Amino acid sequence: MTEVHFRGESGRAHRFAVHSPHDAFPTAAAVYGFARPGFGGKGWVVVFLSRTANLAGRMSGHERWEEARMLGATHILVHQREERDVREYVEADLLSALRPVLNGPLLEGEAVETAVASFDTQSAPSRPRLVWAA
Repeated sequence: MTEVHFRGESGRAHRFAVHSPHDAFPTAAAVYGFARPGFGGKGWVVVFLSRTANLAGRMSGHERWEEARMLGATHILVHQREERDVREYVEADLLSALRPVLNGPLLEGEAVETAVASFDTQSAPSRPRLVWAA
């Protein structure tokens, strides 16, 4: 199994296992992230990060996976930890350091299209914009 390390805001390194979204996940507690390969195929860029008490249940039809996939996410990174306070610490430490795009303010409308286009390897087709004046 492939592993990846991320350094949090605190300077501590946190180790994650790299999984395919089609893998069977354990019912263990974990911090998890949706990630895409980094530029030039080096490393990983986390686009969403969270924690759960039941990874298998959480990964079953996750409501943010489709958004993450549109931003290029191809894998799920997992850091298993049973202690709730440790999971909360790891999540907060990495959110501060990595600043995943889907953990930021909610994007709506044109902002979503702009975010998706910026992560797409091909330029998005231009669409006419309708403007209504009163």
